[in-house]
Amino acid sequence: MAEEYIRRMNITGPEFVETIELAEGKTIIGRQVGTDIRLNHPMISRKHAQIECAATKCELMDLGSANGTGLNGQALKANTPAALESGAKIQVGPFELVFEQIAVEPVIAPKPKPEPEPKPEPEPEPEPEPELEKPPPAPPPLPPEEGADLFDYSEPPPGLSRTNSRFLEYLPGIYHTDFMARFLAIFDSVITPIEWNVDNFDLYLDPKTAPPGFLPWLANWFSIGFDPSWSEEQKRTLLEEAHEIFARRGTAWALSRVLEIYTGVEPEIVDLEKDEDPFTFKVKMPLAEKEVDRQLIERIVDANKPAHTNYQLLFKTSRKRNK
Repeated sequence: MAEEYIRRMNITGPEFVETIELAEGKTIIGRQVGTDIRLNHPMISRKHAQIECAATKCELMDLGSANGTGLNGQALKANTPAALESGAKIQVGPFELVFEQIAVEPVIAPKPKPEPEPKPEPEPEPEPEPELEKPPPAPPPLPPEEGADLFDYSEPPPGLSRTNSRFLEYLPGIYHTDFMARFLAIFDSVITPIEWNVDNFDLYLDPKTAPPGFLPWLANWFSIGFDPSWSEEQKRTLLEEAHEIFARRGTAWALSRVLEIYTGVEPEIVDLEKDEDPFTFKVKMPLAEKEVDRQLIERIVDANKPAHTNYQLLFKTSRKRNK
């Protein structure tokens, strides 16, 4: 019966330790996404080397990489396979890969011997179950020490790396080292988030996509001040229509639209009634006075009505109140 093998590759590199099982067939080592063993480092070519395992042996071949492949301290000739023995050390850029091959002999289970028929034994009396001791409760987590840093700096920001930098592409190949990649990653982590903000600043200027904390800054363009009673949806709606509302500020339509955005119902503005003072109009709200804050409604009307005019604020079940 042919021997079977377990083949492993123990990988050690900068901030990277992993063990990978090798199957029969070809295994590609490289920097490109989708390779069987991906080593993301600027000194690794997209398709750097290849390991091909058959039933009884494995071979290593360099695929014409830029920085070459070493086997037990000797540089391999490109596109020339070399036999791998158990314990062989492969050098690929800053990574060391140790090949391990273990022979596994098939285990043949012995035939079971017939067991004699057991003699019936008297059933023992059931013993009382011992009471299980309850484990002590876990102690509460300790609060952080005063002055301790509560942020986790063990991982870089999303989209950035601590061992690679895009700035390395602008340097000659002699500088493509592990130290230089880690050194430039410091500046990459500072400059790249700033560039992201600049490249996408148009999202901050759109009321639909601006962060909630940026909405008051957009409101300053129209001299709008939001009190805590305004919801985020109401703020975004008013800012989207502010260019139309403020172009017609002082008209019945503009006042009605602002009140509708805030209350959710459309009021009735009456300003052409006979026997009324020419500088007085009525605001009829189809709501009961207890459903809204009257003072906030009056503040909105005062801020959007024509100058030197008076008004009467009427609710569904309220009396007239001159203003």
